[in-house]
Amino acid sequence: MIQSGKINSQYFAKVGHERNRFLEGKEVDTTVVPREFIDSWQRCRAYGLAPYTLDYRDVDSAQKKELFQTMVRKYEFFLKNVFNIFDLNGYIFKLQTKEGISQFLGKSTLTFMDCSEEKGGTTSSCVCLHEDKPIIIFQPFYYRQAYIKHFFGELHGASAPIHNEQNKVIGALSLLAHKPELSVQAYHLISQIAKLHDNLYLPIMLGYENQIGQIINCLPQGVALISEKNIIKFYNEKIADLLEINGRKHPEHDLKKRLSKLGKSKGVDLEQSSYEIKDDLTNQTLKLVQLVEKSESGRPLSKIERNNDLFTFQQIKGSSPSIQKAKDTAEKIADTLVPVMIYGESGTGKEMFAQAIHSASNRAGSPFVAINCGAIPGELVESELFGYEGGSFTGALKDGKIGKIEAASGGTLFLDEIESMPLKDQIKLLRVLSAGKVQKVGSTTEISVDIRLISATKTDLLMQADEGLFREDLFYRISTFVINLPALRERREDILLLAEEFSRRLQKKYDKSSVSMDQGFINALTAYKWRGNVRELEHAMEHAFIMLGRGAALLPEHLSVKIQEAYQSRITEEVIDETLEEENEHKFGLLALAEQKMIERVLDSVNGNISAAAERLGINRRTIHRKLQRKESSTTF
Repeated sequence: MIQSGKINSQYFAKVGHERNRFLEGKEVDTTVVPREFIDSWQRCRAYGLAPYTLDYRDVDSAQKKELFQTMVRKYEFFLKNVFNIFDLNGYIFKLQTKEGISQFLGKSTLTFMDCSEEKGGTTSSCVCLHEDKPIIIFQPFYYRQAYIKHFFGELHGASAPIHNEQNKVIGALSLLAHKPELSVQAYHLISQIAKLHDNLYLPIMLGYENQIGQIINCLPQGVALISEKNIIKFYNEKIADLLEINGRKHPEHDLKKRLSKLGKSKGVDLEQSSYEIKDDLTNQTLKLVQLVEKSESGRPLSKIERNNDLFTFQQIKGSSPSIQKAKDTAEKIADTLVPVMIYGESGTGKEMFAQAIHSASNRAGSPFVAINCGAIPGELVESELFGYEGGSFTGALKDGKIGKIEAASGGTLFLDEIESMPLKDQIKLLRVLSAGKVQKVGSTTEISVDIRLISATKTDLLMQADEGLFREDLFYRISTFVINLPALRERREDILLLAEEFSRRLQKKYDKSSVSMDQGFINALTAYKWRGNVRELEHAMEHAFIMLGRGAALLPEHLSVKIQEAYQSRITEEVIDETLEEENEHKFGLLALAEQKMIERVLDSVNGNISAAAERLGINRRTIHRKLQRKESSTTF
């Protein structure tokens, strides 16, 4: 095709010959024409597209033009900067949507074109959209040769697909030229440009959108964004809580319904206000709805009253001595400023305790800022904690960013998984705690801050210090008080209490009432080891509620297979132990005795219901009756 930078004219002639054979209805040589172009020719023929006409298709649909313009506006920053990053002299830069609407970008004055395969025939854009891969094209491959030459002259080039956040194709970018020698370079260039869009620009853009969403979710007010057609574009978690639509199958529908019929909810009035904002991307006017809680007196709620999403000590359930000791210690130190270290396995409720301490302190009306050091890449911990000045590093926001420490000033900073904090940041944190000042990345000045620090870890930090992974001086600075949270397996007496609490919450979430727990279900919960602690129990209860369907009683089979198998293994082990202990007291052999014990255990778990026991054991009711009669007869001797 191209040899030493020169076009192999014989190859082009062969392609032209094969195209003529195709138009005559003859078989095409796939060693000459790539399969994807043959497939496109076949689709064009199936569309009934005439290969020799000069029909030019403008886009006369205002809706299609608007869709194209919306896409251009959305990616305008990227498309404009393509010309700054890459040297596109000698090329025509084109954008085509998945629907086929196309326009040359840059200095071109050409209007919108319908370049879909159904109308324009085989092009690199159409083939790459269909194949979802970069495609190079030369003049002989076009299905409508006369049309291309008449309007654009000799045209060669390449196209590459671009994708959205769901990795679905949304369009194609093309570089076209009048010299075939430029096609190979166009192929490499357009492939790089498309990769730049998918792998760099799109993640950055989505990252900012996600960040904004997270910020809005932190607001104490409920917020919803509604389109002109009354479609919910966005809503935050707070408004879902206020209108009690969390966990529903159709939350957007319920949100619109509740907003139109606002009343009192749990004795707290909801004050609604709305504002009109302009969406520059779609040129639509959107309505921003805001809900604010008011107390019974009608005044806006105070910061403390609004901060009701944080846990309190009353919500920490448990009667075991170990959890009571932890709660007692936490309550005593809540209203002090001493640093607190909470130690416990994953899922034991470390952040719940941290929130409860904050809620019981004199800082309850001030910010509670939580950050999981283990969930942030090491190189980003510094900027997240301490903030940064604008332009202090590549990718920094123009106006800089406030750090979590500064955001928590006047309130409480909770550092979860503090063992994951890089050593260099531990030094800076030590400075903040000793001097009460924080210095942003890229700044030469310090800002005074007033924070109450609560840290949490699941590892032995002194052992980490011995290994050089954690600063020993920081450990002693942050652990004036250490609260040890017990694993759930160490407080089995609390399992039922916690399960009942989760049941009450889930009945409300899933709009159920009077859901009971079967004794076998309770036994399965108490027998399990709960490596994931309270969090795993909560998830197990929600799994059971979902599997319950329209039933009224939670049964062992509503639990996950893992928990069911653990329960069955536990029963089997206990039966074997009891059998071995009683072997000499019975005339029957070990196997018969074990069988009898198993039946008794299962009957106990289903409150003596023989039908339920038979189903669980996989035998019929007669067999159970016969086994029980044999037991009774053996006791008469």
